[in-house]
Amino acid sequence: LAWVCGGGGGGGGAGTQGILTPRTMTSIAPSKGLSNEPGQNSCFLNSALQVLWHLDIFRRSFRQLTTHKCMEDSCIFCALKSIFAQFQYSSDKVLPSDALRSALAKTFQDKQRFQLGIMDDAAECFENILMRIHFHIADETKEDICTARHCIPHQKFAMMLFEQCVCSSCGASSDPLPFIQMVHYISTTSLCNQAVKMLESREKATPGMFGELLRNASMGDLRNCPSQCGQQLRMARVLLNSPEIITIGLVWDSDHSDLAEDVIHTLGTCLRLGDVSRIRHGIKARSEQSEG
Repeated sequence: LAWVCGGGGGGGGAGTQGILTPRTMTSIAPSKGLSNEPGQNSCFLNSALQVLWHLDIFRRSFRQLTTHKCMEDSCIFCALKSIFAQFQYSSDKVLPSDALRSALAKTFQDKQRFQLGIMDDAAECFENILMRIHFHIADETKEDICTARHCIPHQKFAMMLFEQCVCSSCGASSDPLPFIQMVHYISTTSLCNQAVKMLESREKATPGMFGELLRNASMGDLRNCPSQCGQQLRMARVLLNSPEIITIGLVWDSDHSDLAEDVIHTLGTCLRLGDVSRIRHGIKARSEQSEG
């Protein structure tokens, strides 16, 4: 599992301490930090970068890539290669992420995103870095249909999904909507509220309830039946593949939050994909373990 936080902070919620006990941190090897001088506002980038570095599957696969479409001083691929080399070989305890920060700003200058000195969203930064890696190594294919075997973002991260409403009353169904999702976004407020509701209906929490919790927290609004029979339906989401890395983006509802401790106690370390989404027949719902 990969975790990235986006948005601001959430309002108050009921206490969730002890719902799911996170694994101890003693098994995680110490690593280098990233600098964030006053006024740099690079914490969002540093967060996304640390996630990528600590994902063994990504780090090892990225190391094997040797050719790419270079964009010179705005090349995110080159900047990421450089900072990864410093993570691996530098004797410094704190590393600058300036080169990647600059390349990111130049790449997204027209959209006025991730600009120097300006705070931005960590989860969206993470997702856009993945899409830029796709551009650098597999630009001949579109983002939503990329099947290139060397494209790490799509081969390792992409969740291939489709959504559809099916009415249990009249049998009507909406047209399936296929899409690719790199990050599964969850509201922290909804996550905590659902955790409290789930505990009210059971004696104690179990590690396996985390997937169910994510599914309940990400349920969309009710929609009318496609045939207008009067039923209110929720969109069913079906997973068509089994990604090696599942990325969950925590979305805070405002800039200031008192939910941080509750969110931490809510997180689980075991996720069965079948608990989060329906699985297409033939796809095995594996358990993914994560430390940290």
